[in-house]
Amino acid sequence: MDDVRARPGHPWNGFRDAIVVLAEYTAESLYGALHPAYRVSGATETESSERLPGDRIVERPNWQATRAITIDACSDRVWPWLAQMGYGRGGWYGDLPWWKDPAGHTGPASSAWRLLPGDMQIAAGDILLDGPNCDETTGAWRVVEVDPGHSLVLFSARTISGREVNEGGPYPPSWFACSWAFVLRPADDAGCRLLTRTRIDYRPAWMVRAAAVFRTGDTAMQRAMLIGLKRRVEADRPMQHESTMNT
Repeated sequence: MDDVRARPGHPWNGFRDAIVVLAEYTAESLYGALHPAYRVSGATETESSERLPGDRIVERPNWQATRAITIDACSDRVWPWLAQMGYGRGGWYGDLPWWKDPAGHTGPASSAWRLLPGDMQIAAGDILLDGPNCDETTGAWRVVEVDPGHSLVLFSARTISGREVNEGGPYPPSWFACSWAFVLRPADDAGCRLLTRTRIDYRPAWMVRAAAVFRTGDTAMQRAMLIGLKRRVEADRPMQHESTMNT
């Protein structure tokens, strides 16, 4: 990946960035309250409790959530959409009204509706950004596991403001470590299940109760992502897929 900067001339400010993050999750919580379909996990009890790729990254989380959706396409067709995720790449597919891409497109237009050959390569060590004003030090996800066609695992250790915490410290008074896994598996009728799992270790542990708005907003955000990704994959016919891959 050639460039993972998205905040030129925008120095980090902890207080300002924390307010921005809080506002984002509050908006997602309110959006979920107004749209019941965005408040459900979609995962079965078995899917929520079984061991998934990436679980070892945060071994002792004090909060975990699993979401899932069935997509009418095989895993091999879904994988390229996962591989091109990220701000400034294919996007995050959430289609939320206030989400924006680098060109200023918002809502459904903020994420790609076709496969982007230049963004479908992904490897351990790559950095995916959350959104505007992010870079390697703020609002960044590090790719830690890639199993093409099967799973993709991201990791971030950050403060509430989004500032990344260096491995090995020094550590701020409050922060959290988070793994984010995307898992594909076959389903009936040639479709597949897409599972996402978030495992978070809040430090200090009482933050898990104080961060209720983040958990509620995260549910709405990830449900929006799953629905948006399903729309795109199912709208992408195999013939269109092959044509795009050859351009």
